[in-house]
Amino acid sequence: MKAIDYSQQKELEATIKDHIKTAAIYCFGRRESNENATVTLYPDRDIQKKHTHLYLLVLAEETIENATNDISDKIKTKTDGCLTATLLIHHMQSLKKMQDDQQYFFWNFMQNAEVLYLNADKPPYLITDGTPKRNLKSTSLYVAWRVNTIATIWGWVYNDDDASSSDEVKMSGLHQIVEQVCLSLIRVFLGYTPNHFSLDHLFNLCACFTTVTTDFFPRTTKEDQSMFNLLKQQPNTLRFSKTNDVDYLYYQLLEERCGKFKKQADVLIQTELDRLGQIQSEENQIIENKE
Repeated sequence: MKAIDYSQQKELEATIKDHIKTAAIYCFGRRESNENATVTLYPDRDIQKKHTHLYLLVLAEETIENATNDISDKIKTKTDGCLTATLLIHHMQSLKKMQDDQQYFFWNFMQNAEVLYLNADKPPYLITDGTPKRNLKSTSLYVAWRVNTIATIWGWVYNDDDASSSDEVKMSGLHQIVEQVCLSLIRVFLGYTPNHFSLDHLFNLCACFTTVTTDFFPRTTKEDQSMFNLLKQQPNTLRFSKTNDVDYLYYQLLEERCGKFKKQADVLIQTELDRLGQIQSEENQIIENKE
């Protein structure tokens, strides 16, 4: 049984391969038509609904700028919106450099996810010494760096009461805060370090394991979407002097939501780190007892 029917799978495969020279395509999760539905990792492949959002790991033999967004748009257009996708596109050569959590993430999905395409002449492989494991020390240091960055930006944004301060500039700060929080969540829960950073992309990855992004930044109503459009503006918009077509009347509400989002994410991150630490301690104890 397949997560998507055969014709859709072939169209999906062709869309990706026509855009970028591809070595392998893995499907490691899906979300059905209800945006708040739980994602099933290594999906049971016997359900097909009107709309399916797929999570795809694509190993490529070349690097093309903006391939992630371009391919995602093509998949949505060619399937009339029946399929959408979050793509993790990585060069084959990067597999040789992966260590710790990143190696764990790729090994896990290359072993267990559904294979949609594999180049038999140049199959991807990871050089590992046994089964890769999470490196909690590395993960904790990664999170600590993000926490420090967030605290620096937040201290400036939240404590700036100058009426003449630019909401547009402060909005770029909130964007960076949310991005940093998402990166920490993804690293802790998946062991993955993204190489694509749009908030749409990061929010979709977070949806693999939590509803926290949709809880605080829903995109259901027109007002929700306007607020998200304001939040997801890239800081490089500050390079231009033209007035942006967004409503900064939403700024204060977004600042409040970002603060609450950060606090809730901190709780989730620490809880998961504690859980992983407990598992690691129990495994080490078993090894010590055997010795």
